[in-house]
Amino acid sequence: MAAKDYLEKESIESLSLRRIAALSAVSPPTVYAHFATMDDLVAAFFLWLKPRLGLDKPLPPLAELPSMPLRLFPLYDQYGALLKNLMNQPSWDRQRYADRDNRLGAWVAGIGAAFPDLTPTQLRRGALAIASFWSPTYWRWLMDTCRFNPEEAQGVASWGIRALIEALKSDPSGLDGPPVPPSANDGVGKKQAKP
Repeated sequence: MAAKDYLEKESIESLSLRRIAALSAVSPPTVYAHFATMDDLVAAFFLWLKPRLGLDKPLPPLAELPSMPLRLFPLYDQYGALLKNLMNQPSWDRQRYADRDNRLGAWVAGIGAAFPDLTPTQLRRGALAIASFWSPTYWRWLMDTCRFNPEEAQGVASWGIRALIEALKSDPSGLDGPPVPPSANDGVGKKQAKP
């Protein structure tokens, strides 16, 4: 776990497999036997972190979905330095993309059970929009960009989930079809007439 300890304090940009060997007091070939490249190391971290972050657990019932940030964000905080280091890596994204059908498919199915009348497009778009509010990416945006404290981040994300659930219940029609371009009457993109 020398690499984990290092990445909790230092940038991944300064880490190499040779440095991991030195930190672990083993020979470089020993490290290379486990991780041929830094991408392989990042991929291994993805698999190691996923259960620790609670991202492999089944969804709770719909009424409990707003509690997801309260359950998951403290785990993201616990592994925050490591997550922030790894989330900037293309190999992290490759792992996330490879895992998305398994992970996101279960989320769509779980949310879909509560919304049997939605079209497949409404369900996919609505469920993924809801799920985005408890993702590590959204957590990071709330913490780093918005500079919310942990309680604020959890509250804002929970509120967003509740709002989206209510929107799906009341009128999911906006999720159908392609994005709607601005209308000629809404004033967006219109040049002001010269006086």
